Amino acid sequence: MGRFEKLVQRFYDRPVPSDISYQEAARLLIGIGCIIRKGSGSHRVFNYHDYPEPIVLVERDNLKQYQVQDIRKLLEYIGLSRMK
Repeated sequence: MGRFEKLVQRFYDRPVPSDISYQEAARLLIGIGCIIRKGSGSHRVFNYHDYPEPIVLVERDNLKQYQVQDIRKLLEYIGLSRMK
């Protein structure tokens, strides 16, 4: 299993991990084709071309549980479910 697959797998771990960094999430989102745009202050907004919900992350913090779940929903939407 490569790095990308391991990173995707982390978003499906139970309980929801609290140590996923902004950098890891940004790398994953950009890797799947999301476009990043600057939000206000340290907030970054990621959009996937036909996904209706933006993913908003804070650049300097670890992800919150709801952010991990939002990214998980996007991964499921594009067909990247739990990898084994």
